[in-house]
Amino acid sequence: HYEIGKKLSKFRDMGILIIASGNIVHNLREMNYDMYSEPFDWAIKFDNDIAEAIKNRDHKSLIDYKKNGVEAELSVPTDEHYLPLLYIAGLQEENDKVEFIHESIQHGSMSMRCIKIG
Repeated sequence: HYEIGKKLSKFRDMGILIIASGNIVHNLREMNYDMYSEPFDWAIKFDNDIAEAIKNRDHKSLIDYKKNGVEAELSVPTDEHYLPLLYIAGLQEENDKVEFIHESIQHGSMSMRCIKIG
């Protein structure tokens, strides 16, 4: 997924907007049905760790996210909602500004973080 993101970078040079949609933290089994419930500690930690990796262009940590232990296991029980982030990481260039245009965790276990690069 990361390597495909790198290949898509030529479209950025053509002025084409690339959008990836997913969730960094997405655990439906643990979710609280109250949308505004307090986030779980593991969800906060994993979301923050991934945000730091994005800011620091630490793509290896984004790819090897499962090494984050129990926080990763709980935050990403299945990877289909996490994988879009790897496309964005592949598109990220050295001088790209990183901006988090929205940051929240809903239902205790669903990160709604929105990332803008470039």
